[in-house]
Amino acid sequence: MRRTLLLGSGLIILVVALAAANLRRDGSLYELDWQLMRTPPREVELATPVRAEIVETISATGTVEPVEEAEIAPQVVGRVVAVHVEDGDRVSAGDLLVQLDPTEAQARLASAEARIDRLRALIVDAEEDVQKATRDLDRTGTLATRNVATPTELADARSILAKSQASLDVARNELIESEAMRRMSQQELQYTEIRAPIDGVVADCEVEVGEVAIAGTTNLPGALLMSILNPDLMQVRADVDETDVPLVRAGQPARIYLQADLLTAIPGVVGRVAPRGRLEQEVVTFETIIRDEGGDDSPLRPGMTATVEIEVRRAADVLSVPVQAVVQRRRKDLPDSQALQAWLDRHPLAPGEAVTDLGARYVTTSFVAIDGKARARPVEVGLSDERRVEIRSGLEPDDLVIVGPFRTLDELKDGDPIIEAEPDTVTEIEQTP
Repeated sequence: MRRTLLLGSGLIILVVALAAANLRRDGSLYELDWQLMRTPPREVELATPVRAEIVETISATGTVEPVEEAEIAPQVVGRVVAVHVEDGDRVSAGDLLVQLDPTEAQARLASAEARIDRLRALIVDAEEDVQKATRDLDRTGTLATRNVATPTELADARSILAKSQASLDVARNELIESEAMRRMSQQELQYTEIRAPIDGVVADCEVEVGEVAIAGTTNLPGALLMSILNPDLMQVRADVDETDVPLVRAGQPARIYLQADLLTAIPGVVGRVAPRGRLEQEVVTFETIIRDEGGDDSPLRPGMTATVEIEVRRAADVLSVPVQAVVQRRRKDLPDSQALQAWLDRHPLAPGEAVTDLGARYVTTSFVAIDGKARARPVEVGLSDERRVEIRSGLEPDDLVIVGPFRTLDELKDGDPIIEAEPDTVTEIEQTP
């Protein structure tokens, strides 16, 4: 215990002696240094900025679906008497898919035709009555001028003609109505033969002979018999986040990656972007259609899960560094310089942000190697991709930029001593193709 106290006392005396020696020196030429053990230099990876092409993309997930798809549902209620297709069958527009029992429709059509025949006969009879009433009125009128027929007889003749004409008009209107009912019955009879509306392949065929097909109404969906889809035209319905959708436009190139093969990119193009977002689980997304441009050999199949990358911006031949070389530092942790002041001028305080918060603001920074030390440089960045970020100002082509390791960059401060890592441990910096 006594030995420990003596050792501690000796260290205190040594620190006091060093302080006294420093105080006796000229303060303008020397600065007080209390550090007994200096931090060893950090090993870093260095690289100079290179000119490259940068393609900025955004990612979204979605589901593959056919561009052309028709859901087949009955338009009349009927019992299924025949199913002519199965899943996977290729059909052409107009091919018969399902046959419903036509008995009731045929009966209604026959009834409508019989009513039409009866009304036509009634019309002929009514026309004869009108002609007779017209002749009687003419004769009565002649007799009335000779004072042979009384005014009452003349009025009765006119009434009979009017009634005959009304009966004829009623029969004609009923004929028009019956002809409309016949057309409806004919249409219902046609609906008992369910045919393919487009060319394609049968999918989800679950209808069986003997079951009753129910037609849909305004508030009640009908029975879905099957779907017809075109396997040659596919698209991806993706959900783009609200923070990315302002950059997405129809016609932009895209790449589609399937879960089965995340390394193979299938070319695509943005078809359309929904004008209104959709809120799900407190996240707003915009439905975006990506059309498949992979040709006849495209591996896309309906129902597959896909990830899409949409190219939103491109910059050719710009000064760039690896993305890990750009970090964020607080204003208070950076030395005062003209470059820092210029960066702050280009990024003024936000409305409501107090001047006292200036020291806590984050500044986009890169570190360069100068005389064995890391020096912070505020930088203005532009586009970025998975590997590189565009440098618009703050770095020169001949600067030695610290590009790694990531842990070192995360802890690095201005003025820290550094040493370049051995060549075999430096990450090779290649120009983006």
